[in-house]
Amino acid sequence: MTDFPFERTATVYPAGTILQVKAFGFVTHYGISTGYGTVIHTSARFGRVEETDMADFSQGKPVQAIQLASGVSGSELVARARSRKGDRYNVLVNNCEHFVTWVMEGKGRSSQLGLLDARRLSRD
Repeated sequence: MTDFPFERTATVYPAGTILQVKAFGFVTHYGISTGYGTVIHTSARFGRVEETDMADFSQGKPVQAIQLASGVSGSELVARARSRKGDRYNVLVNNCEHFVTWVMEGKGRSSQLGLLDARRLSRD
């Protein structure tokens, strides 16, 4: 087995690519690709923002890249995401969707939570 994550995954997504996997039912798990075969994401399983390999992120489920227009470079998005490593997970105020929207837009929001999103009314 190799020490390099990009050699263990079939697809290496460009830095700053938003990735998603279906977690269960209608719930989607999101993360940010680093460009090196790892993904920065937050989850209840880890309890905080972590950088993991693709296998830990996807848990064997198909990964889909989301095309979003951003005026920020992929390396800057990765730097933003890495700045949050270690932040605690909270389903209502810091879940994976909050994390990814904060990295992309500077405001953490979760459309999956709808009215339950405790940050929807905050200014961040």
